[in-house]
Amino acid sequence: MAKSSSDTPLMRQYLEMKEKYPDAILLFRMGDFFEMFFEDAVVASRALEITLTSRDKNRDDPIPMAGVPHHAINGYIRKLLDQGFKVAVCDQVEDARFAKGLVKRAITRVVTPGVVLDTDQMEAKSNNFLAVILGDPGTDEGFGLAALDLSTFELRATEVGELARVADELCRLAPREVLHDPALTADDLAALRGMVPATWDPCGDDLLGDAAEDEALVADRGEGPLERLGLADMPMAVAAAAAALRYAASTQPGLPLPACRVVSYRAADHLQLDESTLANLEIFETLMERRRKGSLLWVLDRTRTAMGGRQLRHLLAMPLLDVATIRRRLDAVELLVGQASLRRAVQDHLAQIFDLERLTSRAVLKVASPREVGRLASSLAQLPGIAGLMARVAEGSLDRELPAALAPPGDLVEDVARGIQDTLVDEPPVLVKDGKMIRRGFNADLDEFMDLAEGGKESILAIEAREREATGITSLKVKFNKVFGYFIEVPRARLDAVPEDYQRKQTLVNAERFVTPELARHEAKVLGAEEKRIDLELELFEGLRDQVAQEAGRLRRVARWVAHLDLICGLAEVAQEYDYVRPDVDDGQVVEIIEGRHPVVERFMGHGEFVPNDLTLDPGDARLVILTGPNMAGKSTVMRQMALIALMAQLGSFVPARSARVGVVDRIFTRVGASDNLARGESTFMVEMREMSAILRHATSSSLVVVDEIGRGTATYDGISIAWAVAEYLQDRVAAKCLFATHYHELCALAEVRPFVRNFNIAVKEWKGGVVFLRRLVPGGSSRSYGIEVARLAGLPGQVVERARKVLAALEGGEQVDGIPVRATPASADSPQLSLFDRLMGGADAAAATGAAATEAPALSPEEDEALSQLRALDINRMTPLQALTTLAALSEILKQSE
Repeated sequence: MAKSSSDTPLMRQYLEMKEKYPDAILLFRMGDFFEMFFEDAVVASRALEITLTSRDKNRDDPIPMAGVPHHAINGYIRKLLDQGFKVAVCDQVEDARFAKGLVKRAITRVVTPGVVLDTDQMEAKSNNFLAVILGDPGTDEGFGLAALDLSTFELRATEVGELARVADELCRLAPREVLHDPALTADDLAALRGMVPATWDPCGDDLLGDAAEDEALVADRGEGPLERLGLADMPMAVAAAAAALRYAASTQPGLPLPACRVVSYRAADHLQLDESTLANLEIFETLMERRRKGSLLWVLDRTRTAMGGRQLRHLLAMPLLDVATIRRRLDAVELLVGQASLRRAVQDHLAQIFDLERLTSRAVLKVASPREVGRLASSLAQLPGIAGLMARVAEGSLDRELPAALAPPGDLVEDVARGIQDTLVDEPPVLVKDGKMIRRGFNADLDEFMDLAEGGKESILAIEAREREATGITSLKVKFNKVFGYFIEVPRARLDAVPEDYQRKQTLVNAERFVTPELARHEAKVLGAEEKRIDLELELFEGLRDQVAQEAGRLRRVARWVAHLDLICGLAEVAQEYDYVRPDVDDGQVVEIIEGRHPVVERFMGHGEFVPNDLTLDPGDARLVILTGPNMAGKSTVMRQMALIALMAQLGSFVPARSARVGVVDRIFTRVGASDNLARGESTFMVEMREMSAILRHATSSSLVVVDEIGRGTATYDGISIAWAVAEYLQDRVAAKCLFATHYHELCALAEVRPFVRNFNIAVKEWKGGVVFLRRLVPGGSSRSYGIEVARLAGLPGQVVERARKVLAALEGGEQVDGIPVRATPASADSPQLSLFDRLMGGADAAAATGAAATEAPALSPEEDEALSQLRALDINRMTPLQALTTLAALSEILKQSE
């Protein structure tokens, strides 16, 4: 019987490796290529757009095969990761020249979207997080959440009480990969996936341990007891952190998992921003195009290092609540705003610093290249210069003492920099195999091997001189080429003087080439020296890399200082360039902005074109501001700029205003815009109501709430009623600071019956039959929306605009439109729109809700009673539109039976 194509030693070796990582695409090293076989080859050929061929084509069962060059593997891995694949790299772990039989191979690393070490596969200024969620929504234990960035050895862990808060944290962390508790339902996962674009997989049993094992692992990798790590009372967070560590360890076979910087936190310790707020305020990317340009991050990011950029992003997602900490950061920014020339000099040094955190991590994981270790040294060499400049900054300050955030650490790790510089050449190669990375003079044996490997010029000259003297052939030369190696070349005219012990090697037109025993011995010595040079260089480099890894703790401490200094320098640069001011941050409840500006919008306008506005939210005076005015007038800009200024102040940044007083807010909520969420099966109105429900449940008197046009997704009277009730609830029950923009001018009446409600509008001037938007916020409500004028400005055909004006005039005058009676006012008491509520709530309750006269509730038939029971039992928040329609049809059939 013929042997199967897969029944060969090589294929058995491949299948053995594949069995260990069945869910990953296996890259199998074969000489100069990494090959993929079977289904992996088929999938990868499509994903990478490479040729699909086959192994053993002449057999009856050829094996699908696709391959990529070994030197280009990282680029192909990145393409696979971007498409959500995991990759297992199986490399040759012995030199093929010395292999007896099949070359030994082993899985050297597993690369997943959340566990990446190659810096080319990551965003420099963003963390690359693997997140783990543990917790059963069917219990009251809450959820543990951990996020691990193996490229920086940072492990964050927390606990939250409900799944919606897990979603908020994930949106702030923006992980690339999420492992979730298998207990999460399909609906739960669908909702989370809709908010967090990442690779999602269930957390396997192999990643879970008992409480004692989890605690021991986290304490060991965090290098401290759980009490010091802040995790003593967070068992779910510890379990999630341990699972993340085990997963990371499984991707680095043969390497011990390095120590991590464990950061425990509670969401309530920071200004909380949920998914909707991050999106609506365009903190990290624009809402529609999802681009960085046009976001708050784009405006504020003047960092010169990847580390500073990551810290800025982290702080934008988690601004501060502690007033003292905020003020210390503002002190640091203010100091560098005042000493611009020194700050620029510091930034010039910062621009020369590579990513110390990720370079250190690569050294610890034994994957740093010679060039990367060299970059570590050149980066560290900038630190003494920065420290000297910061001393001059201190001399120029009033109290001659730097804020703690700016003060250089006592240890600048100069010995590590010197050790690297003494060992490596000035421009080390990218790859170890390229060699020539160790500086001459560092190791005498290596110097000798290098001399010999380069041909032993002095030895060659000595041999050449001796042979000329012995033979009397002054034109004799010792040469080398790759085909014949070393040889002696004698012109044809002097062949009569060639000694008998010369062995002819090649005949040329004008010369003959010979070899001697001495020259042959020299050639063997040279070739042996090359191998010895490569081996010794590798040994010396790996020793250097291990020495660097041993100083990882010191390197990370200095990296954190560089990151924070870079952050402060960037904020100071923005403050000076854009004319920002230091906000007065306190523990009060007042947010007062004088001549505030939108930090992003003004960047897209000419100098001086943005119209600043004053706005104050004060629980003792104007707690809730009803904001009216036409579209395009600037309502949304005014509201968003107040929220952004508060956020920036609590970040520790200067703000775009003439002056600003910010009483710290615990959360910023936004309900802005209206659009369907098709991915979650939610209509415009459902999106509005879901977001508004979350605000009403979680807002406090210390929260800042921005509501822009609630109720537009339903009928006009329903919308007005909901907007009115929501505004009352925010004012009376929550007592939050709230900006409430609306086109429902009826809401302006709230200011007449509620003590802390104020009306403001965006001024508009009517001019020559049109309108001019003044962008100025003024007290009082607006009586018109100018919707038709906005439509005209937007380019609607003139015929349509004129027709709209006539219809509007007819409606406002209570007239018919083309003979059609159209009622522009709410239904009268004689024909109220209350039949549904009359039957479900009872006449008295319904009447009380509407102001109508109380009537006796009609009796329900058995069918109506059954329909009502089913209706009350529904959880509409977990229903898709299709499920809702199906349920409605069933209820309709029940009610038809009562007719």
